[in-house]
Order: sequence, then structure tokens, then C-alpha cells
Amino acid sequence: MAGELITLQAEDGHDFGGYLARPDGAARGAVVVVQEIFGVNHHIRSVCDRYAAAGWTALAPALFDRVERGVELAYDQPGIDRGRAIMGQVSMDAALSDVGAALGHLGTPGSAAVVGFCWGGTLAWLAAARLPVRAAVGYYGGQIAKHVHLTLRAPVLLHFGEKDTAIPLSVSEEVRAARPEVMVHLYPAGHGFSCDERASYDADSARRAWTRTQGLLEAAF
Repeated sequence: MAGELITLQAEDGHDFGGYLARPDGAARGAVVVVQEIFGVNHHIRSVCDRYAAAGWTALAPALFDRVERGVELAYDQPGIDRGRAIMGQVSMDAALSDVGAALGHLGTPGSAAVVGFCWGGTLAWLAAARLPVRAAVGYYGGQIAKHVHLTLRAPVLLHFGEKDTAIPLSVSEEVRAARPEVMVHLYPAGHGFSCDERASYDADSARRAWTRTQGLLEAAF
């Protein structure tokens, strides 16, 4: 298993980077890993590596390359502030176009899944509605409720933290009420609980979310 930096191209001609990790043997399927507001940093690359170790081809597109190339931010207040500022300059349409390019790199339409974190969690939801994906998983996507009535084209699994001060419980409750077909799980943890480089990391919640995510992917592929 080895990861590499690659170049992708969106439909509008925008060239941008990506981190691609492949399993040692035959792949079970392919997954686009959608970043948080901290760029394709060490953690996101490690997520791709973990998926590859589990048998999946994983690709993380550098969505911030539309503003600044090679952004990698730390999980501190300066990183949060800068990440939010850059995110505000990338439209959802542009980000989805880049996610679509990553999906296209991995195979034919509908042949890959999307797993996103934070900002990427919302993008995973939008991808399930607007892009040809096999399945979508969103970790603590704070803007999902704004798009709750979109028609989904693939099975969706969502993970939220009960102690998340950035995302009120009303978000997950609204999604559950409006979309009973969507799998929504709550964990006794805060925002970013799946990231082992954050103070909010919760190992047990991260493990359970990983197991459920793997279950959805196995069923989808």
C-alpha cells in the first residue's frame, strides 16, 4: 500500500491536486474522501491510507486548490479561522465539480462512494443527490439540514456527536424526521470525534462509526 499525489481536472478545466491511496491487492471498491476545512492534511491522507489498508482505493481531492494550492492546516484556532476563510471562497457547486472529477478518476459513473468530514460531510450529502455515487457517508456535516429535502440517488449514512457544540442536536433530529430512510447515528462525543489528531477525538465513537461505515460500503459494493 502506497499513497501518491496526483493531478485531477474538473469539467471547467481547473487543475487541482489529490491524494490517492491504493490497496496492495485487488480493491474492494473505491471511495472519495472529502476534506474538512483543514485541507488535505496529514489526517485526511491517513484516512485514505486506512481505507486502502482495508481494501479500498481512496482519493482525497484538494478542494481548496481553487483558492490556494497545497493548503494543510492544524487543528487550532488559527487553522479554523483560515480554513473558514478559504472555505467561504469555494462555492458548493465548484467543490462538487471537483468531487465529481475525483469520482470520474476512480471509474465509471456510480462506481465509487463518497465519505466526507465536517464541510465534506455536507458535500457528501449533496453528492448523493447530485452526483453518480454508490453510497455516501457524512461525518458531522453541519449544513445538511439546509438541503434535507433533496432527492437522494444513493444510500446515505450520517454520523453526529451529541456533544457537538458546532452542530445542534436539532440538525440530526430534523434529518431523521424528514428522511427516515437515511441512517443517522449519534455518538456521545463532540465535533471531529473521528479525528485522532484533535482534542475532541473519541476512540470508541470513532471505532463504531468506522464499523458502520464499512458495513454500508460492503453492502453497496
